[in-house]
Amino acid sequence: MQQKLAPWRVTGSRISYEDRWLRIRTDQCETQEGRVIDSWHVLERGPWVNVLALTVDRQAVLVREYRHGIGQVVLGLPGGGVEKRDESPVAAAQHELLEETGYGGGQFYEIGRSYPNASNQDNILYSCLALNVQKIHDEQNLDEGEQIEVVLQDYKSFAQLVWSGELPTQSLYVATLGFAAHFLAQQK
Repeated sequence: MQQKLAPWRVTGSRISYEDRWLRIRTDQCETQEGRVIDSWHVLERGPWVNVLALTVDRQAVLVREYRHGIGQVVLGLPGGGVEKRDESPVAAAQHELLEETGYGGGQFYEIGRSYPNASNQDNILYSCLALNVQKIHDEQNLDEGEQIEVVLQDYKSFAQLVWSGELPTQSLYVATLGFAAHFLAQQK
């Protein structure tokens, strides 16, 4: 008879690194079989939101920005951390879209939730969809270190580039695009 899976028992825990962007927790654990794991590192990150925003004529409001982890400028979705001031993931999506692109209005929906990497990160990604957005501010309100170029691209063309692999992008964007495709298909 197979034993039922159970969470590891945490026998010790300490913060091994912390700054304003990231916290690393190092846990000592014991599996249900009694195997001791001396150091399991968990990246403690706050919740994150991505938004696929579409204009009335189905142009995706995208952002092109430098991503230091891969040392490249990439095209993707607006997004950011869900802050304490945000009443909901949708509120976070609204303010991130407006700050990064100047677009707003329309109808916003939370369309899915996923874990970026449940093995060693504790945060959640909220995927949102915004329909019928429009340009309401010319100025961007960017965070320190952000340089963002706003790009409008036909939604179907953008999605096809991602799904075909021609446009490598962040897996978090792919999750949001998948949730959006499902949501939009249900609306027909």
